[in-house]
Amino acid sequence: MFLFFIFAVIFALSLQVITDTDFGWHLRVGQYIVESKKIPKTDLFSFTNPNYPYVYHSWAGEVLIFVSYELFGLTAVSIMFSLVSTAALFFLYRTTFLIYGKVSHLGFVWVALLAHPIAGVRVRTFGLLFLSIIYFLFIKFEKQDSKLIWLTPLIFLIWANFHGSFILGILTLGILYLFSLIHKKIRPQKIKTLVIVFLLSLVSTLINPYTFRAWQQAISMSYNSYVKLSGVNIDWLPLINFETSGWMLAILVGGFIFTLFRLKMKNGTFQQNLLATFFIFSLVSSRFVVALFVFLVPVAGKFLLEIKKRLNKNILKSPALVIPLVLVNLLLPLVILKNIMEIRSAYASFFNYNLFLLERSPNRLSYADWPYNASLFVENNLIDKNILCEANWSGYLLLLNKDFKVFYWGAMDNFIIDGQSFVFDYLNLISANGDFEEKLKSYNVEAVFLPPHYPLVQKLQNTFGWEKLYEDSQAVVLVKN
Repeated sequence: MFLFFIFAVIFALSLQVITDTDFGWHLRVGQYIVESKKIPKTDLFSFTNPNYPYVYHSWAGEVLIFVSYELFGLTAVSIMFSLVSTAALFFLYRTTFLIYGKVSHLGFVWVALLAHPIAGVRVRTFGLLFLSIIYFLFIKFEKQDSKLIWLTPLIFLIWANFHGSFILGILTLGILYLFSLIHKKIRPQKIKTLVIVFLLSLVSTLINPYTFRAWQQAISMSYNSYVKLSGVNIDWLPLINFETSGWMLAILVGGFIFTLFRLKMKNGTFQQNLLATFFIFSLVSSRFVVALFVFLVPVAGKFLLEIKKRLNKNILKSPALVIPLVLVNLLLPLVILKNIMEIRSAYASFFNYNLFLLERSPNRLSYADWPYNASLFVENNLIDKNILCEANWSGYLLLLNKDFKVFYWGAMDNFIIDGQSFVFDYLNLISANGDFEEKLKSYNVEAVFLPPHYPLVQKLQNTFGWEKLYEDSQAVVLVKN
């Protein structure tokens, strides 16, 4: 009952409002699959590249999103993601117990608050769950010779249909097995099992609607996003960058790792080296942060127990320590209450949801605010037009109406046309670079829906053949006569 209570609290702490700007198109991919009973193989939402052969790596997760949405709207989607995040933390709890024999339950509750900014209410939460299971299966095999290690290929089969991070999962699995050999965590007679499990896991990722293309595109996306688009797509930036608050996590984890090695905890070198390795990887690309979190949680749990053991019992009982800890932990019910109130308020209507995003979304610092009133105008008047809109607004338009056809939607930075990402066509157009007027004609753009300060808006407002239909502080709508 105590454990149930702990994870009920973790679930409530994980219950968050969706702020992912890609949520709209993820929802509509799921809807397409459920209604058509087909897995899409080409672009669904643009008028610019309707036949582009795209791999929807998250198709199974998107079905789950749509089914949840059909049951009880956005609230059900948040509940579903909270359950996934809570399940991931449960496996990390079991892993911690297997490694160290003890767990700091209160520490695990606070870890839930760190899980949200790392995985978020978005499809990569599935990657967090599957990697947590993989790590648990390995530790159970190492400690108890468990036959459950043979479930690893099955987990990768599911993962390859839920999220494209399966390729990072395979890389992480390889590093995990390699480190276990270097640190002599696995007896020689058990190495054969790990080699077979790894090979079967590789093969199982091919069991998806796209077979080899899933790997091909995942590798292409990784290369394209890190090498060519790291300045455009913040998800691939190093952990320390000027676009996100990742530098705070980097300082926190870096300081923690330094302290760990100074303390010289017993029976923890293997886990600490894994943590340090993925911390370094995260300084190269934020895509490794999920793996960093998975290896951080058990070590952090051991760290708390070690500190408690080393402190004098009188210090542990002193009011100077007890009172601040009690006051800090009293914040947890307030956080839970805040989460519930935000869910109820934000999901009361799309208007309320928009207000929440304007005020509370972490994305508001990096992306243009969603202009809800302007979006309604576009939906009511321009649903049949080819619309060039701000990249993240495409997801919101699709959230309002699945029938929109847009110039660019969230995944199109991985559409490679003539050796170049399609995002550069989009960026050149909204910046009114070069022969932008010819580009508008070639793509048959019939309406422009952008923030007022974008150069393309400034140009078209003074161009014959374009008429302004709508304007407010957030957006301008121009149509071609």
